[in-house]
Order: sequence, then C-alpha cells, then structure tokens
Amino acid sequence: MAKKGQKRNFTFKTPKGAKYEILFRKPDKRHFDDADGICTSPKEENPKIHINPKLTDQSALNTAVHEIAHAFFWNKTEQEVTKFANTVSRFLYSYCGWRKNENECAKPAKSKRDTKRSGK
Repeated sequence: MAKKGQKRNFTFKTPKGAKYEILFRKPDKRHFDDADGICTSPKEENPKIHINPKLTDQSALNTAVHEIAHAFFWNKTEQEVTKFANTVSRFLYSYCGWRKNENECAKPAKSKRDTKRSGK
C-alpha cells in the first residue's frame, strides 16, 4: 500500500483479464536497447508497462498509448500498434492540446513488488 502522499502506480485490466501495472521507469537497456517503453506479455504473472520518465510530453503520450495498445492488442503487429498509437497521440496532443500535468507522472512510483522487497 502506498504511503500517505505517495502516488500509486496506474493499473488496468485487459478484456482477457490480464492486470497491468504502469511504471514510469526506463526499460532495462540490457534487454531492450534504447526503448522508451515496453509492455510485457499478458501471460506473465504480473505484467507491466515501463515508460521512460524523462520523455517530452508528446513522446510520453505516444509511448503510453503505444504500450497500452500492446497490452490490449497483444497479437497485432508492431506496425499496426505504431500506426494506432501515432494516430491517437497526434489527435490528443495536437488537436485536443493534451499536456502532462507536472504533478502526475513526474516522479516514478515504486512497483508493488519493490515496496514489498524494501519492507515499506
């Protein structure tokens, strides 16, 4: 459980029942090169989405949409997911004027597993 004043990570369930947790943490370069975001398989015990917290507003939005699309549409090709994410994020950013609230998404929250490991 998050401490008072500590932001909880965003979680959601896909239609197939996979419960994802979104972490604003740069994906591990050893496994994912220079990726700004990754989505783990919905078949994993605790599937997660990692998003680099240092991205610009527009890139953070695009990466979040892209990785969430992977979670919902796991069997779609990278090209299909990219086209979808680019379209949605361009609409939200350019047409609707979406910008990241500095109070949200600014500080990486710990994963539930990290909190359990540290005993907090």
